[in-house]
This record gives sequence, C-alpha cells and structure tokens, in this order.
Amino acid sequence: MKQDQALRLMKTEVRQDDLTNGNVSLDQSETATYIADVTLQLRNLAKKADLKFLVYLLEMSFQEAFSRAQKEKTDR
Repeated sequence: MKQDQALRLMKTEVRQDDLTNGNVSLDQSETATYIADVTLQLRNLAKKADLKFLVYLLEMSFQEAFSRAQKEKTDR
C-alpha cells in the first residue's frame, strides 16, 4: 500500500452514526490492506515481548485482513 493511502485512512475520522447510516464509503481493499499492515506490526511487537496469546490473536486478525484484501483485488 502506498504511504499516502495509509495516511489518508489513518486520518479519516469516522463517526459511529455515519457508519450506522451508511454515509461513509471506504475502499474495502485499501482498508483491509491497511489493517493487515498494522496488525502485522503489532504482532511483531507482541512476539518480541513474548505475549503468546496476543501474538495468536493478532496473527488471526492479520490473516483475515490479508485474505480479504487479496479477495477484493481479485474480484475487481
């Protein structure tokens, strides 16, 4: 993912009522890619700190986000 895309996603303020009312249109592939990137970094931090269960949870989150990002790219 390009750095400017990641920064745009990070800076996007999404209010809960906007999500509920469907007023937000986020690109699913970009969002899933960003989440995969962040969870991978967090997983690596947890691994260095020997936080085994947290590593497991973050790895599962990474796998799901990565899988969704790949699926969205192939569906286009």
